[in-house]
Amino acid sequence: MAEMKHIDKQEGKKSKRFITAGIFIAIYFVIFVIFGSVCMPIPVLYLLMPVLIAFFSAPVFMLMVAKTQIPGPIAIAGILPGAFLLAMGNIWIVIVAAVIAAVLAEIIAAIGKYRSWGTNTVSFLVFSQNLLGGFLPIWIMREAYFKSNLDRGMSAEFCDKVRELTPGWVLIAMIAATAAAALLGVLFSKKLFRKHFEKANIL
Repeated sequence: MAEMKHIDKQEGKKSKRFITAGIFIAIYFVIFVIFGSVCMPIPVLYLLMPVLIAFFSAPVFMLMVAKTQIPGPIAIAGILPGAFLLAMGNIWIVIVAAVIAAVLAEIIAAIGKYRSWGTNTVSFLVFSQNLLGGFLPIWIMREAYFKSNLDRGMSAEFCDKVRELTPGWVLIAMIAATAAAALLGVLFSKKLFRKHFEKANIL
């Protein structure tokens, strides 16, 4: 009888963690949609979108890992925006990049058993590159990218401005700025939610 109660308790905890993970995944996706909607019409903000999302989603990611400490949520959260963008007509590389970043982030967090602040931080720095696939074609499939955007109804003015703003070095700058914003977001999260992380035995 006692064993059955223990099993039920463990299952209850597991179910609660999955529900919590689902809530945080949904919050992350909402952040992605909001910033995507706001940034998309403006070329400069469009290119800054991964940077902004990395900073503002850091608390969501770090709290999700701290409160769930189970495999799966990181990968799901990271792949979801790529799947959405692919469904919206983006070039296939968007989902490839999302899967690579999300799976690597999951593996890194798992190395620390989801309880290490250091590995969780590195995990988020990798995770934050999950949107890079939406921008890589600007440089590696340049003409196909702009043709695709024009075919999907974007204005020639928007495409011309993005082309003007994206010499080769901007790709490196975007990757570096996204990682830097992710790190700043993590530090902000630590200051803002320190008690939650201490309760989860991560700090």
